Amino acid sequence: MSSKLIERRTYDDWKLFCEQVQSSTAVNISETKADQQARIKRALSEYNYFVKTYFPIYADVDCADFQIKFANKVVLEKRPVDDPNLIGVAEWPREHAKSVHCDVLIPMWMIAHKLLNGMILMGKNEDDASNLLGDIQAQLQYNSLFIHDFGEQYNFGDWQSGDFTTKSGIRFLAIGRDQSPRGARKGQRRPNYASIDDVDDDELVNNQKRVKKIYERIMGALFFALDTRGATMVVAGNRIHAQSVLAHIVGDIKPGAPVRADIYHSKIFAIDPKTGQPAWHQRYTRELIENKVKKAGTVIGRKEFFHENHVEGSIFKDSMIRFKSPLPLAKYKMIIGYFDPSFENKVTSDFKAVRVWAGYATPGGLWEKHCLKAFVRKAEMQKAFEFMSDFEDRCPAGVGVLWYVEKQFFNRPVQDALYNHNLKRDALHKKRLIVSTDTRVKENKYLRMVKMEPSYTDGEVFYNLNEIHNPDMIEGNNQLKGIEPGYSSPDDSPDADEGAWYYLDQHKPGRDFKPIIGRRNTRRSW
Repeated sequence: MSSKLIERRTYDDWKLFCEQVQSSTAVNISETKADQQARIKRALSEYNYFVKTYFPIYADVDCADFQIKFANKVVLEKRPVDDPNLIGVAEWPREHAKSVHCDVLIPMWMIAHKLLNGMILMGKNEDDASNLLGDIQAQLQYNSLFIHDFGEQYNFGDWQSGDFTTKSGIRFLAIGRDQSPRGARKGQRRPNYASIDDVDDDELVNNQKRVKKIYERIMGALFFALDTRGATMVVAGNRIHAQSVLAHIVGDIKPGAPVRADIYHSKIFAIDPKTGQPAWHQRYTRELIENKVKKAGTVIGRKEFFHENHVEGSIFKDSMIRFKSPLPLAKYKMIIGYFDPSFENKVTSDFKAVRVWAGYATPGGLWEKHCLKAFVRKAEMQKAFEFMSDFEDRCPAGVGVLWYVEKQFFNRPVQDALYNHNLKRDALHKKRLIVSTDTRVKENKYLRMVKMEPSYTDGEVFYNLNEIHNPDMIEGNNQLKGIEPGYSSPDDSPDADEGAWYYLDQHKPGRDFKPIIGRRNTRRSW
């Protein structure tokens, strides 16, 4: 959205919001002083309780774990005497309450703790920032229960002018991203909290000169307008571009680049890549998120919910990744599942990748490879084995899967995880998972993966249309598109693809092949 489209809210709209705040925070006049003190004590120590008690207008469900953790980091965590300043980045998906927490609830919790000296709120422009500031002024003026427990707050000034002050001298100032925050202090009192809210937009991120200028203003004039003796600057937004203002503040503007060590980076995906579950499970189901991504389109949906910025691959391009409905499993000549545990201690090798491929000989004599299912997550080993067994359990009678794992990774931790997985299967009277090792002497990984390109070019490769919006399938295909000379992005999924293809192609019609099962470890019965 362009900043030109943002208009200041009307006073009538704001008054209606104030009435809703007031009516939702009535004080129980019959409660005892002890009840009140118990509520205050708990509210100061438990962020979720604080939010649900004093701000029911926002809290129809519990706070997410990541929201609580971020608030605790800002308000409760003790900081070193020689480093009392915090830069926190809330890189959260759309509809995950970035603005509410960073612009309203966390500052209100700081006021309850008597920690807030002043606040600067930066938006795309001054109108945007003032609109956001209006919410916190409404709480300070009309939240009856908060006022009852923590005292009268509002004094003078108006959110419409982007500037107001509380009775205790806390000044709230709204500025646009192109404005200077200099002169923000109230007398000798410098603000100790700043929130930069969604300053990126589609127009800005395509002008890197402006992006860098705003980045320098935030890290220079804004950060240095805060109290050096102890202050917090939070940046809230989702990553709509690989080199957005938010990305520059985090530091990882290029694939594989490290996050700045001196910031607190809370990066949340709508569906957690480690668990496959919604990050804010108290509000959303996986189906809700996937259906919204589907309706918006994968490229747009992944940008808004998963911070993914579409980049065309240089070798494996979008046009090569074709989808179609899968065949009944019994029609495939062979189904191969390949597991890359990626047990190396590298930043780019931390995904567990399982890709299930099936071979189909068409009536016209073509040999097609169909990707039926994928598991590509930063997850525990057991989750990958559970995925593999679940796929087998769903296969119809007479259909099986040959599972392979790369030999170099079939070490003691992997063997132990498989052993424990099969113990659980035994207890449930279910079929054991049999995994064979890939015994090949392999050539260079990059060369092996690049050699897959002709199959894509020749139109032999298809992906399951039913999985087009599945985050695991999308992650795997994004890793494939990232393979290029000098790449530093994760490659676990395309590496698993190459392994599966090798064994799948042995079953291509016309080849005299005896299935290679590989050496199985005889130390235990798997």
